[in-house]
Amino acid sequence: SLWLWLLTFREIAEIIFYAIYYLFGSTGLLAFKFFLGQTMIHIITIYNLRNKANPWVLIPLMVMAIPVLAPGFMVRPHLWTTLFFTIFILLLHKGLEKNPKKLLWIPLLMLIWVNCHGGVVAGLGIFFAVTLTESIRSLMSGGKLNQPLLIAFATSCLMVLINPSGIELWEFFYHSLSQSRNISEWNSVPLWGTEFIFLKILTILFLITLFLPGKKQSWKIVMVFLVIYFGFKHQRHTILTAIVLTFYLPLVLSKGLTLWGENYSHLFKTGNWMVPAQLILLVFMCLQFLDGYKKYSQNQFKILVEPQVYPSYLIQFMEENEFKGNILVPFDWGEFLIWKLPDSKISIDGRFRTAYPETIINWNQKVYSIKNPDTKLLNQYPTDFIVTRKKVTPNNYLANNEEWIKIYEDLIASLFVKKNHDAILKDFNNDRFIHPKNPPSYSFP
Repeated sequence: SLWLWLLTFREIAEIIFYAIYYLFGSTGLLAFKFFLGQTMIHIITIYNLRNKANPWVLIPLMVMAIPVLAPGFMVRPHLWTTLFFTIFILLLHKGLEKNPKKLLWIPLLMLIWVNCHGGVVAGLGIFFAVTLTESIRSLMSGGKLNQPLLIAFATSCLMVLINPSGIELWEFFYHSLSQSRNISEWNSVPLWGTEFIFLKILTILFLITLFLPGKKQSWKIVMVFLVIYFGFKHQRHTILTAIVLTFYLPLVLSKGLTLWGENYSHLFKTGNWMVPAQLILLVFMCLQFLDGYKKYSQNQFKILVEPQVYPSYLIQFMEENEFKGNILVPFDWGEFLIWKLPDSKISIDGRFRTAYPETIINWNQKVYSIKNPDTKLLNQYPTDFIVTRKKVTPNNYLANNEEWIKIYEDLIASLFVKKNHDAILKDFNNDRFIHPKNPPSYSFP
């Protein structure tokens, strides 16, 4: 039925990931993300070169932008937003600069995007800002409204409703995005210091372009300001900021370089450097590939599960001793424990509000953020085990809590069990736990 087709289509991102993993393992997932990443870089580079961006400008900008884009190439549903957002910005530029018919492809893109990842909100938000800016400019200048743009935007608004949840999906987006998130990638970018240094340099370059001679399109300025604001407000949006800047900066700075270098036109003439620029970028991309090759070849080209990031040793200990039950975990370890301990129930995981009510989210955050939560908070939901990071606050109060006993600790994680688990505590007191001698596998899964 149509509904079944839509339901399947809604999960297309996860289905593709699973199909690749089923056929080729985690090596296939690594190859797939590399392919999408290179496709994205290719789209940005070719657009700039075809529009006569000067290689002297394009190459250093791409060298700075790629590290900012790198987090967008992780194997997670966000990968689709990184790709679709790039295609969306490309269609927007082509449609508003040369060929208005290109805009009419955007609704189809939005249809696929909304059924792959919630990042479609960012695309539709920017589309609204651009459409509004262009409409106001046309009205103020006495010109005609851009009909292809208005049609494309209106159609896109309808297309994003074609999903199994319909309008309810957008109600969920509104509710979820309007709530605070105690997640590191939703933190703001620190303004001072060397963190996110390439993003800061690209932003400064944009501010400089505002003072360069030449007419600038208002919709581009509004769009760049918008993505810079959200990029600095939330670290996860820095990727989108970098994408928009790589479509804007090379061409604007190239025009500025042309004006500055009129006496050196034989050096800065774009056409003479087209092939060398492509070769230099190809070499840079090959170096990136070799860096990844070196990293993953030591692990037989499988996704790394780094023990200093994930509690691999703790999981191995729990598996060997067949510990099962309700486990309270830090937010970013939840999915790892779900995968490794399928017979246990985990307090929360990365699906966040997609799968958990607000009461559970708030409870989980309070346990790991309040310095001395009372017993009632810890007992609010039936919990058998508590997993904590070794160097975080919960260790302080759990270590001296009469109801919870620490039975395991490694370099990054600690495990507490409730005092009423007599069998487990008996084995603990009599030193009968199994302690694995071999290290856990560093490969996913």
